[in-house]
Amino acid sequence: MSTELEMYVYRRRTRAARGTLVGAVLAGTLASVLATGAPANATVVSKAAAPAPTPAPNLTALRTALQAVVKSGAPGVFAQVQDGSGKKSYTVSVGSGDIATKAAVNPGGEFRVGSITKDFTAVLVLQLVAQKKVNLDTVASAYLPAGLLPKGSPITVRELLDHTSGLYDYTNDLLTGDTVTGYQGFRYKTYQPQALVADAVKHGQQFTPGSEYSYSNTNFVVLGLLVEHVTGQQYATVLQQRILTPLHLNHTYFVVPQTTIPGVHSIGYLTQDDPTKPLFDATNQTASWLWTAGALISSTSDLNNYLLALTTGKLLPAAELAQMENTEFVNSTTRYGLGLREYELPCGVDVYGHDGIIEGYQTYAYSTKNGSRQVTISANASNNMNIYASELLALTPVFCGTAATPAAKKLAVSNAVKVAKEETAG
Repeated sequence: MSTELEMYVYRRRTRAARGTLVGAVLAGTLASVLATGAPANATVVSKAAAPAPTPAPNLTALRTALQAVVKSGAPGVFAQVQDGSGKKSYTVSVGSGDIATKAAVNPGGEFRVGSITKDFTAVLVLQLVAQKKVNLDTVASAYLPAGLLPKGSPITVRELLDHTSGLYDYTNDLLTGDTVTGYQGFRYKTYQPQALVADAVKHGQQFTPGSEYSYSNTNFVVLGLLVEHVTGQQYATVLQQRILTPLHLNHTYFVVPQTTIPGVHSIGYLTQDDPTKPLFDATNQTASWLWTAGALISSTSDLNNYLLALTTGKLLPAAELAQMENTEFVNSTTRYGLGLREYELPCGVDVYGHDGIIEGYQTYAYSTKNGSRQVTISANASNNMNIYASELLALTPVFCGTAATPAAKKLAVSNAVKVAKEETAG
């Protein structure tokens, strides 16, 4: 086995294995689901053997890793580590939140989280699954406004959640040409989600649903419409009632098409295609073009508390959480479940969460599977692969207690390029 593969061992879980795992979980005791969709006293499935203790976070190595993020081109970056199942927290920040005033980046500030929004949308759908209002393996059209998907579409709810639907990603039609010029063309427009889906559908089915993985923002816009159609309420209302209010996430918002970030925040910068040109202030936008695939605003503490609640069964019963966390290999370095990404770090620790890229901000939010530790890392610059790769490397000192090795760094750069191609639009 090569050195790099020794550092990152990736296991492919087949659909047959998924069925076995889910069947085992379904045989266990399910937590009851409240009217809001949040589970009461959710039962977490125990493992046959307790996992090895996670090494203590190395904050010195984390600071060094964040300094590398700034050196890569981000004006500022900050991270909050939450440890001991929420009992302790540590904050590390480096650099500036405003290149004009040179004010230090505020680690308590809010930011746009991009595709981390998908994780929240997936939880809302899985809560409906737990309530028997939605079936993962039923065609999605059964839960959608008539005509949204082509007549007879075989795409299931599961295939939307795990990006195997074959739906074209409509953001390919928006993100063309020069990055800054293109952004200026749509940043203040208000798009209707039905129109975004219609744009995707006109391109036709890209492949047979379920036959391959292809990350598409269209999937999670469709799922946002599913949440609205099944509940009869706006997505923002459902999100507030089922997740934000119960978890007291007071710095997390879905405010489309409001263009500003409500609370204290760093300016978000877009790196120009010609890196010799100055960074471009991309902070304000409607984010309607990403809607339920990437428009959420949050903070490090809110995202960490959300991940703690998710991984410890406070948002989903055991069966649905197992479905979400049952990931499959999607490229040489990462796995994907139902709106959830998984990395195995060099020390063998698996972390679950999501990454997000949106104009001005690049963020990683990850947790151990048992909820013992979380970290959210956010940099205030996008359109820069080196920043994204450096942020990925910062996960290692948090969960492994050591700095990333040269081999791990090389693999992280390769991984960041692959994942960023998916995440660039959200």
